[in-house]
Amino acid sequence: MLKIYSTFLLFGLLFLLSCKKEAVKDDGYTDPALGIPQTQIDSIRKAEDQKQVLLKKVSYQTDSASSVEIMLPVSNYVKEYSFSPGINLTDPQKTTETKDETTYTQGLNIQNDFSDSSSDEVVLIGQSNNPDVFPVSDIKEFNETEKILSEDKNSLLYIDAFGHKKLYYRQYVPATKTYYLYIAEVPKYNSEKLQYAALYSIYSKAKHLLSFDKEALPENLTWEKVKPGISEVELKNYNIYYNSLQKELKYFLKNNDSTEIRKDHFDLYLYRDNPHTQKAMDQTALIADSNFSGHFEDLPFENHLISGYFSGKFSNDDLFAFVRRLSSNSILVSAKNDSGYVNDTTEYFIISSIKTPKGQFYLISSTNKDGNDMTALMNDYFSKHLKI
Repeated sequence: MLKIYSTFLLFGLLFLLSCKKEAVKDDGYTDPALGIPQTQIDSIRKAEDQKQVLLKKVSYQTDSASSVEIMLPVSNYVKEYSFSPGINLTDPQKTTETKDETTYTQGLNIQNDFSDSSSDEVVLIGQSNNPDVFPVSDIKEFNETEKILSEDKNSLLYIDAFGHKKLYYRQYVPATKTYYLYIAEVPKYNSEKLQYAALYSIYSKAKHLLSFDKEALPENLTWEKVKPGISEVELKNYNIYYNSLQKELKYFLKNNDSTEIRKDHFDLYLYRDNPHTQKAMDQTALIADSNFSGHFEDLPFENHLISGYFSGKFSNDDLFAFVRRLSSNSILVSAKNDSGYVNDTTEYFIISSIKTPKGQFYLISSTNKDGNDMTALMNDYFSKHLKI
């Protein structure tokens, strides 16, 4: 009898435990505002928190005499923002501000290569004697928060009535009486997981906005080091274009044919160079070995530069020069309009050599004067591995 009772008790306990597990599993789905289980959201947040994001200092000239400086991931940049932020900072029903709260003096739009022209990531910077200016409590009062994901004294992450995931993050520097407000709304991607990954990636970005002691040394930047810290959304976008180049290399480009991808801060120009293939010639090596500096028309070999990538930008009598080797596959070059004006109009470009069984290819992009922006890092890596 005791044995039967023990067996019954054991089955009862197992049944209760299974019900408990099932309850936990289904809990995330009982709240339609979340879209996915809370456990998945927690996992996504943890993954974003653990990323080692490489930062750079970004300066923005506000006028002829002053500028602002912030820290951003190396793949981000800023431009002036002139529109209203997507979150109400004060009561929208009132037009007056309290005497302690000044309006923001500078609005910066935070973007990456795939942001829209008016990105929904904004940093507002202003002065106030009040260290608690624009508190989180006001944001909750003046904005409809369908579901609060997390909040503390300086941050609020929430979902509004339309399912948009939003972030508000404030920092105040007493020494300069300056406040920084990071306001963001995540675009509605098809994947809920991707939306949360984007949200927590932006949250990490906001927390590092003033981390001036964590600047990555430019000379140490490589795609291998930068890639683990790139947001999932941004990385997916980059992969779309480089996967396209991969297919062009394998199947589509014919002799002296080319393909081009252009965005505001991102360009890729790939061409197959049949004469160089036949002559076992690498133009990047020839430019580097000769330390070339002269006019485009004086380049000592047949090339596809002026008729291809540089078409419309420069002419045969404009200046072209080797700057330095970036790697065994890539070189940094400069080009300048030889108009005789004093103003420096020098632009910089990376040229990467790609050798495959199907022929000699060159991948060209604009870059910065150090040849270490995101596109240059990816182009160099792609030229060696045919993927990023």
